[in-house]
Amino acid sequence: MKKVSKRTTVLALFLTASLAASLTGCGEEGSSVNESTASSGSGASQTTSSDGGSAEVSRDPIEYELMFSEAASQPYVEETWLFPKVIEEKFNVTLKVTPIPSSSYNDKVNMAIASQSIPDIMNSVDLNTLNDMGSKGMFLNMQDYIDQMPNAQAAFAQRSDLSICRISGSEWYALPSKVPSANLPKTSIDFITMIRGDILAEQNLEVPTTYDELYDVLSALKEAYPDSQPWVTRQKNNAMLWTLAPSVGLSMDINDYTMWVEETGEFKTILDDENFKYLIEFMRKCYEDGLLDQEYAISDTTTWEDKIISGKGFFAIDYFARPETMTNAAVSGGNTSYSLDPMLPPATENGEAKVYAKNVPVSYQGISAKVESPERLMEVYDWWFFSEEGAMLGYFGEEGVSYTVGEDKKVSYIYSEDANSVTSIASKYGVDYYGFCGLMPGDFGYTIDFENDPNMSEPAKATYRVYQGQTVESCPAINYTGDALDARKDYTANLQTAMIGEIDKFIMGQRPMSEWDAFIQEFNDQGYAAYIEAKNTMI
Repeated sequence: MKKVSKRTTVLALFLTASLAASLTGCGEEGSSVNESTASSGSGASQTTSSDGGSAEVSRDPIEYELMFSEAASQPYVEETWLFPKVIEEKFNVTLKVTPIPSSSYNDKVNMAIASQSIPDIMNSVDLNTLNDMGSKGMFLNMQDYIDQMPNAQAAFAQRSDLSICRISGSEWYALPSKVPSANLPKTSIDFITMIRGDILAEQNLEVPTTYDELYDVLSALKEAYPDSQPWVTRQKNNAMLWTLAPSVGLSMDINDYTMWVEETGEFKTILDDENFKYLIEFMRKCYEDGLLDQEYAISDTTTWEDKIISGKGFFAIDYFARPETMTNAAVSGGNTSYSLDPMLPPATENGEAKVYAKNVPVSYQGISAKVESPERLMEVYDWWFFSEEGAMLGYFGEEGVSYTVGEDKKVSYIYSEDANSVTSIASKYGVDYYGFCGLMPGDFGYTIDFENDPNMSEPAKATYRVYQGQTVESCPAINYTGDALDARKDYTANLQTAMIGEIDKFIMGQRPMSEWDAFIQEFNDQGYAAYIEAKNTMI
């Protein structure tokens, strides 16, 4: 029987109470999480004071600093990004946006926390860090303001996966960002497999469906293009192996090489599973034969983009949007025949040609415990991250500006000269961005009308077609606290990077597979087995 922790029991009781108190309708596809209670943002709203009385939220102008991780492909554009303008108009709240390059963002976050000098809003912070430092008084406990957040109450009551954001029914420090939605595949799928469709056609090759076929296709491409290394990547081996795990029938945690065992209701190491070793040996063979990029372990984004566009590589594992962005980049550069096509992963007999559906928010953000007038900010976030109107703003933008809605809540994008693709629309308007949206429009029944969108690129449409419904359930998400959190910190600091590097040695042929069991024992002796034992106490 699966163990139920005290944390789970307390949270279940809390959510049951929230559901009884605030849920207006749930369960059916397309229903609103809590449409009737969404804040209008006009006039003075009511909140509950600490003595149980009623107090009004001020409408005086107020400013909050928001620090976020700026992607090079989606830089902050003050003139066109929509959410700061809409929030200021609706709530008289100004968000002073401070972009930090993503390459140095984690260092900036760590420095701010170490110096105990964090901004009002800190985007993209590790969940365990938020919970750990929040319980020590650095981040705002938003549970103290839940009574004025009806949309958040309803969302937590309806979506059990949001429980990952909370330590308990009395502590909530992590705002969930980009919560996965099955109605919108791009929000529920991280990495996919992709291949140069134009080169396959040129060489009269079929899209591979098994690992033997993938090897044969990569070999044929190597023969046709001797200077190429057909499989190129910018991902570490854990991300590639995680993407391929469903194809051999495994449920893997990308963070720590553990797997979920449904029969026992616990995690165990995936390293000693024969199906996982099959993937290692396949990658090893590809590397030995020059089919897998010899620099895969150190390639960065720019290097990978150059290889996949220039014809130095043909097969890759990367984000859902990459077939569109890379094809558009190549065509814009003059290669009008270029086509990077989405493809389902190859599969073994005991696996599935599918990828994982994310079961936790993409990222989290925290609010400083010293923030001025926290009730003002919580009102904004209740609307922005948890209401239907806010979900549409965060993911699609502003109706009539960046999108339109047709029958059956099917959304079409509005294109322009400087926003002529889904990706460039996101860049121009600051939508579909980590940290700037909470619940997805799919929670409220919206889908993308990709088949009837005359301006959406064919690679984008193809990606939706190929991956619509082609997901399997991820392993359970874990919220670490107490001793388990300490074990998690120790694993992250002392073992995680070393394990990735050691597995690279096997893939690259620097260690023989005969030493695989010894490698597992080495890390168990360094605390890996104890970490897994601690992880299982949090189930």
